[in-house]
Amino acid sequence: MITLINILLSRSFGNLRALKIISDWWIIFAKLHYYEAAIAKLDPLLHADPSQAKLWYAKALALVNLQRFGEAVTSAQLSVQLNPTFAPGYQLLGNACTQLEDKRGAISAYKQAAHCYLDQGDKKQAQTCLDKLKALGPQFIPNEQKSFQESQEFFQKISVGAESGDHEAALNNLNWLLNFDPKNAEALAKRGLVQAKRRNYSAALADINLALQLCPNDLNLRLQRGKIRLWLNDAEGAMADFSALLETEWGDTSEIYCLRSQAYQQLNDLDSAFQDLANALYINPENSECYRVRGDIYRGLKDWEEAISNYRRAISLSLEQGNQFNYKKLQAKIAEIERKIEREKQEASRIIRVPIKSRHGGTPIIEVLFNDCVTCDMVLDTGAGIVCVPEEIARSLNIVFIGNQPLRVADGSVTNAPIGYVRSVAIQQAKAENLEVAILPRYSTGLLGQNYLWQYDVRILQTEVELYLR
Repeated sequence: MITLINILLSRSFGNLRALKIISDWWIIFAKLHYYEAAIAKLDPLLHADPSQAKLWYAKALALVNLQRFGEAVTSAQLSVQLNPTFAPGYQLLGNACTQLEDKRGAISAYKQAAHCYLDQGDKKQAQTCLDKLKALGPQFIPNEQKSFQESQEFFQKISVGAESGDHEAALNNLNWLLNFDPKNAEALAKRGLVQAKRRNYSAALADINLALQLCPNDLNLRLQRGKIRLWLNDAEGAMADFSALLETEWGDTSEIYCLRSQAYQQLNDLDSAFQDLANALYINPENSECYRVRGDIYRGLKDWEEAISNYRRAISLSLEQGNQFNYKKLQAKIAEIERKIEREKQEASRIIRVPIKSRHGGTPIIEVLFNDCVTCDMVLDTGAGIVCVPEEIARSLNIVFIGNQPLRVADGSVTNAPIGYVRSVAIQQAKAENLEVAILPRYSTGLLGQNYLWQYDVRILQTEVELYLR
């Protein structure tokens, strides 16, 4: 193997690709315990071209194994100076510093190694570095405010994962990071966002509150906390956050007014909610969310026409802004309202409202139409078995008698009443045909009995009677 490398050196020293192959081979040689041989061959190479980070790393690796830790530190430092993202170099530097009992240097090196591994997506190696840090003792881990915030690529990967719906993986990564660095404000904020997307709002609020303790002037965190409080129906808390934001130099205050209007809505202060929406639309007339929120308020008031009008305006703006998801949600709301309107129409068609003309002993008297031609005032007597008509009305209708039937009347006495049939009995559109009736002599008001009322639920109000078709 050494012979092969010597051939490469003699023929291709100026070839960078060959030099890369050689540096990788010498790293392997160092790992295979050819320490002295590795150093002997590496020194001339480094003298000729000291810009190769991997060659310095290979030498540091051999020196560590030869327990020449001071020299190893120098070589490892040169490797990371030449390549500041070279994670193995920082890791080896941490090892050498540990052996020299330079705990501060070891901590700095291992943390930088973990940063680099995170940016490269190598969580396993990053964890190895964190374990080395823990082994040094928590008292030696400085509480740096920035901590892992320099690992932006790692955070970006978590954000992309969360946005794509992979909330579980994002949460696992953040939990792993916060297990080591519990005061990382950015990680807490991102975990709060992930928890909110998972609808775990209480956990989200706890994370955002911790992040705000670390960064009390972060306006984005205040906005996020206000939103989470809205989702938790903590209207007072949400309003406090949004009102505080309106006193700052926040850019698009129409968003804040729109959010605060929802807090007012939860408190049933609809006048203030409408006022905030008006303020928001004055600032930004193209804010589709304002129309969506206003539509929700009108829907709560069962003002279907205004609700649909606002939803359609929100749909129009959403389409112009390319928000297909919002468009679909709003279309679903309109479809739901249209179904409710249709159900209400169907329900209304089953209810007949009849004015009360007067009362007899507290019992309503209403007007009834017989055979589509003769009207008669009738007592709404739910205790009567059949419809009973006065003798005068019976003559007007030319009722043909078919027999007699015992009938108990209002005074408690029993009379043998003539029985016949009428072609129809109607109260507005509620009509029954071929109905048996009894004729009451000496009465001027009839009784509306159960052979007509059986198909309705009856509700007696102050000025009208409701007949609800079963």
